[in-house]
Amino acid sequence: MTQTFQLPTRIYFTGFMATGKSRLAELTAAALGYRYIDTDHHIVKKTERTISQIFSEDGEESFRHLEYQTLKEISQEERVVISLGGGTLTQEAALQLVLNNGYLIGLWADPETILERVNRHDDRPLLSGLSSEEKLERIRKMLKERESLYAKAQFQIKSSNDIPHHVLVRSLLSRLQLESLTPIQVNLQERSYGIYIGQNITSLTEAVLNKTRSPNQCVVVTDFNLRDYQRDALRSLHQQLGKCRIFYFRPGEEEKNLGAINRLLSFLIKHKYDRKTTLVAFGGGVIGDMVGFAASIFLRGVPFLQIPTTLLSMVDSSVGGKTGVNHRFGKNLIGSFYQPRGVLISTHILQTLPEQEYLSGLAEVIKYACLWDEQFFTTLENQRTAILKREHQALELLIHRCCTIKSEVVARDEKENDLRAILNYGHTFGHALEALAQYQGLPHGHAVALGMIVAGRLARLLGLISPEDEARQRQLIADYGLPTSRKVLKTAAWDIMGNDKKVDDGNRIFILPKCIGKVVAYRNPPQELVFEAWDAIDPEVQA
Repeated sequence: MTQTFQLPTRIYFTGFMATGKSRLAELTAAALGYRYIDTDHHIVKKTERTISQIFSEDGEESFRHLEYQTLKEISQEERVVISLGGGTLTQEAALQLVLNNGYLIGLWADPETILERVNRHDDRPLLSGLSSEEKLERIRKMLKERESLYAKAQFQIKSSNDIPHHVLVRSLLSRLQLESLTPIQVNLQERSYGIYIGQNITSLTEAVLNKTRSPNQCVVVTDFNLRDYQRDALRSLHQQLGKCRIFYFRPGEEEKNLGAINRLLSFLIKHKYDRKTTLVAFGGGVIGDMVGFAASIFLRGVPFLQIPTTLLSMVDSSVGGKTGVNHRFGKNLIGSFYQPRGVLISTHILQTLPEQEYLSGLAEVIKYACLWDEQFFTTLENQRTAILKREHQALELLIHRCCTIKSEVVARDEKENDLRAILNYGHTFGHALEALAQYQGLPHGHAVALGMIVAGRLARLLGLISPEDEARQRQLIADYGLPTSRKVLKTAAWDIMGNDKKVDDGNRIFILPKCIGKVVAYRNPPQELVFEAWDAIDPEVQA
């Protein structure tokens, strides 16, 4: 389960002549502590002839045979970075040897850049004796012929005279680390994306941008609290993304409104950001929802990344593409479904998370277990000490399981037409509690925990769930230090729930448990039973 960077023992560089394979491969080997081998240099040393001599004296076919034998020999080594000749992969046997034995990285450059570099050292046998115009035409033709071969690389990096080698190496190492992780995949056809989980992977943001072909012109959006709590991570993002601008919202649920969205949009327009811009959401659920919504409407849609910083946003709001803001009549009534290009989750961020925010996230974790996975519920019962101590392995396990559950649900019902509604378990009652508190003083996760207790009681009153399972759910919530009682104005709560998003054509829809690990949608339970269900958290009744 634990995500660790396990780099391949053999890394091959391919690409056309003069794309910088040898230099970049050599620098990469030095950075990794690997041995560096250039196949052409190896052949020259072994035969005591230059490549041009071998071509002219023996012909290309003979050279390709020698090249393949050399490749077989050096591919038996480990912890090695190998720079291939520009035409090595034209041999099917060589291509399969590389793909079966290591990791293939492709370098590419514009034809004009290649020509300029070739003309510095006129020793390329396949371009020998040609004028510059003829060389450029030959380069373009050969690039076209080899395009499909170079596309076999696991990923490609552009080589440019404007990009220093050390910058390319840094990008390459980040991408290798990213490729060594196994993401949870949210499968939504062309809107699919990966959820990457590790101890500290915020440094891979640039690699995710490159992998998803998102623009590297970025704006990081966060709030003023995180400027202090996550100063180092923000500084790293700022440097990593080309000293990009950072936009700050005020912290808190009360900021989640159209006025705040307008301030962000005005900032983007003022600084002349265009559609080749990626918004990076660095924060909790409020930030993620707002940035996603802004990304969906700015210039009719720009890419965005999620880097959640709270447990609640890691396991829930950062995944699935629900974005939006609140209205005075209810929570999240204005918004859109708009998927991110990727989600990066670093568990080390949780070590500085305030205790009440951490517990708020655990309420959403418990929710997933209650609605989908009884075995996971048992794990939460048995691993409570490690989870409350925020041990990395325990954190990664529960985040991975929650994100896997949500990705499965979202892939089957992206826009909440049916199945996805089950993810609202605890939310109908919880949102009413938040609205009654005017979105102050009651964390969202705490409201969801209370909402699950009320939903469990309503389910028991309706004969859906056993008293034992209702009690087991309540006990787990209590064991994790979440609230189990709160005074409620029942009539006011009923009116608020009438404006909930889950009201369908006048029908009130409640997500209720049938047992631990399974919930159902229930239409229009009797009002008197809903009022009675609130007694499950009434402190006077409990006393």
